[in-house]
Amino acid sequence: MEIVKHCIYCPELADSLEHPLPAAFGEFEGAPYLRDRICRECNNDRLGILDEQFTRCGPEAFLRRFYGVQGRSSHDEVNSFYRGSAGGHRLEIKTKDPKLGIEVLVECENGTFRQLRQLVFIEESGKTHHLPIREGTTPEQLRAAFQGLCVVQPCDVHILYDPENEVWVQHLIKEAWPRAAFGEGNLASTTSKGAVINVTLTDRYFRAMAKIGFHYFLTQFPEYTGHEPMFSDIRAFILEDGGGVDRTNEFIGRREHPLLGEMLTGARPAGWRTHVLCAEIRPSGCFAHMQMFISEDWPAPAYTVRLTREPALFDSRAAGHAYVYYADGPKGKYSGEASCLTTLRADLPAPPLAPVITLG
Repeated sequence: MEIVKHCIYCPELADSLEHPLPAAFGEFEGAPYLRDRICRECNNDRLGILDEQFTRCGPEAFLRRFYGVQGRSSHDEVNSFYRGSAGGHRLEIKTKDPKLGIEVLVECENGTFRQLRQLVFIEESGKTHHLPIREGTTPEQLRAAFQGLCVVQPCDVHILYDPENEVWVQHLIKEAWPRAAFGEGNLASTTSKGAVINVTLTDRYFRAMAKIGFHYFLTQFPEYTGHEPMFSDIRAFILEDGGGVDRTNEFIGRREHPLLGEMLTGARPAGWRTHVLCAEIRPSGCFAHMQMFISEDWPAPAYTVRLTREPALFDSRAAGHAYVYYADGPKGKYSGEASCLTTLRADLPAPPLAPVITLG
């Protein structure tokens, strides 16, 4: 008798190929995949929105832009500095322009920083508002975005853009505000010192972490299907949308120790970039661990996802993979290689996890 495999999140047929590490971070040769555990609708729609916020709105989105990491060619091209995704806010980097003497927005691509196309509104009180000008924006959308800023009039307005964009930018602004007049508009300065990066996220970002950890765990311990009752809480946390961030600390914590032994003394890798995913079974339950974009530029935080609380477990096993980018860029469809890690168990108990959400 043929056994029909059902999705671990719904009653539909499990018929998709899932990338535990989101495909937006690239394809890795030798990477483990989760096959026929999730239906296409859950994989692409219900859960795909989690990956979308994780890879386009969080710190990882900035690092994707900074390192020039490309996902699949079929993915929509989104500049995370101009718009957010899946309920998350756009990335925002602010710095003071030394020529204009005002705070402006900048973006990053392949390690290079430059100012965004933007409108800068300065109230008489000195309060500053920024409105990025994205290609494809309609006059109605631009006016609506301005209304959302709640700018107190009167105010000074600066328009910053590349000279090559002058025609369409001025046309857009003239369509939105027919009485607008233009002086000389450009990207005022090419250098500045100091910048502040802001990210605004929702529960989808942290549910994406839980999903990545859970799905990776299932690839490493295939004797578990994911349907088991002990995984019911983590499945619900991953799947249920709009629940707020207050439940996050029940499932995710920040580790004090990194996942790679070489980094225990604070060392960082020289010249390479990697993601690390690990899975673990121990008497207190099942866990997943992750550390994204480990590099010499970024002190990558490490997180643990608590998949179960199951005191009946007596097993002690662990597995891990390092997803290492090729130093000289992609080779064909692959951005790098995924290699199995040698896992070692420390004799000393691990420090308690720090909460990832602090509600003040």
